[in-house]
Amino acid sequence: MTHPPIAITMGDPAGIGPEIILKFFSKLPTLTTPPLVIGSMEVLSYYAACLTEPAPPLQRVTDPQEIQPGVIPVLEQDMPPFSWKPGILSKECGAAAYSYICRSIELAQSQQVSAVVTAPINKEALHMAGIAYPGHTEIFAEKTGCSSYTMMFSLDGVSVVHVTSHCSLREALDKVKPPLVLSNIRLLHQELCLLGIDNPRIAVSGLNPHAGENRIFGNEDYEHILPAVTHARKEGMAVVGPLPPDTVFMNAFKGEFDGVVSMLHDHGFVALKSRDFERGVNVTIGLPIIRTSVGHGTAFGIAGKNCASPESLCEAYATAEKLTRSRKE
Repeated sequence: MTHPPIAITMGDPAGIGPEIILKFFSKLPTLTTPPLVIGSMEVLSYYAACLTEPAPPLQRVTDPQEIQPGVIPVLEQDMPPFSWKPGILSKECGAAAYSYICRSIELAQSQQVSAVVTAPINKEALHMAGIAYPGHTEIFAEKTGCSSYTMMFSLDGVSVVHVTSHCSLREALDKVKPPLVLSNIRLLHQELCLLGIDNPRIAVSGLNPHAGENRIFGNEDYEHILPAVTHARKEGMAVVGPLPPDTVFMNAFKGEFDGVVSMLHDHGFVALKSRDFERGVNVTIGLPIIRTSVGHGTAFGIAGKNCASPESLCEAYATAEKLTRSRKE
């Protein structure tokens, strides 16, 4: 093995993560970096038996260097046996999913893996297990000691970051301030450059309807967003805004922008997931390690029914490979 593998965390055992991982290996694209699954042999074996098309054989490994071609290498966590059922919420599954994440971060920090791709977790299951994180993003940030980070979602040549994400709408409105908006502009600009885009064109979405409509619908766009846009321009970035959030994504997908800075979780995610729910990729940017993820959740309703699509996982893995190459260069 010439390059450290890319870790794939199995996600919540009761969700579709194990199934899409098996299907990913079944339709394995041309890879420059080998994958390593961090999860449970027992869980993966169960889901493998549910598939109509057989997946490659599972192989338990104890070290990333033991990976062999033609198999699914699984690095198991040293944890007590736990009970689980597809589609059933449980604290045991939340604890297991968290342990896979923590192990992947340790391996990335010690450079035993070159990146981490995460299958979906269930936030309620995490909380049932006493793990009080809003989601993957915050776990990775805290475990890597990162204070300046954001979530980026990419689809069809457009990348979107969210100034606010996993919090209540009331809390989000209070968080939209110039320093945080500017930080997200900078992070998006940097990541787009890493993805090979020279002088990326960035649109900053407004907060209020019509981006405030000349203060008719509020002052926030002018007092908290415009100053950040002005500052980013002075730093040499190709940034415009604030633009009306109900049309900025349409213009971006027409090719006018490479990226969008969205103020609210649902402004950005509704636009992107309505366009294509399966192929979107989530990237946590600003971290000292590379982490990408599928753009969907655990989908408990279809877990174990052999109907989950691995497309988003394939895209997430390809993005991780691309970012790995970019950082090396």
